[in-house]
Amino acid sequence: MSLMAASAKPEQPAYPIGSVDKALRLLTIVAANPAGIRIGDASRMLGVAPSTAHRLLQMLALHGFATQDATTKTYRPGEAIRRLVNPRERVRQLARPVLTDLVDEVKETAHLGVLEGFSALTLLSVESPHLLRVGDREGNTQPAHLSAMGRTLLSGLSRDELADLIAESKAMVDTRVLNRHLASVRSNGFIVQHGEVEPGVSALAVPVHGPGGRVDYAIGVTFPTGRIPTADLPDL
Repeated sequence: MSLMAASAKPEQPAYPIGSVDKALRLLTIVAANPAGIRIGDASRMLGVAPSTAHRLLQMLALHGFATQDATTKTYRPGEAIRRLVNPRERVRQLARPVLTDLVDEVKETAHLGVLEGFSALTLLSVESPHLLRVGDREGNTQPAHLSAMGRTLLSGLSRDELADLIAESKAMVDTRVLNRHLASVRSNGFIVQHGEVEPGVSALAVPVHGPGGRVDYAIGVTFPTGRIPTADLPDL
């Protein structure tokens, strides 16, 4: 296929639906204007009456594709657009009820993590109900070779991918020890670490596999060291 053919504009459908066309055009306009657009702006850009633009914007808002600022009355991109354009946000939405159910069952803080360079980035946390608990770590990173979620995420890499990450990070890593940890994840399906990232805090993590079996994410549970008996860790 030639570059010209690959980038050609799609042909107009034989039987276009005008209302759908306007709604989709408006959706792209809202997505491209994070500062917000007014009804008059939408009316001019679509070439429709203000009343029509208003109804279309209300429908986008109804389905979460737009949100109206109560003060300025402008319409901005809604949560549905953010989920569509940001895969991680979509994953966070899917993971929240899973982590909430997990916390309800085990009563310890649960996290969703992803590999960011040679660090484990926490995308989402749901906190334990205990007064003494590990707090919300959303947005925080930990050295991947030390943390339970990080080791779980690294376990899905090939030897060459792992070597490249270590070289790029310039981190001081004992690769023999790390490889033992990664082999443990692959063999047991989970890994536990005690106090290697933060004294007095333990963590257990499991992989979340994507298409083809690749480790795309990790779910971790963190708790004060000793609160969960060693014998109960495999069940966790």
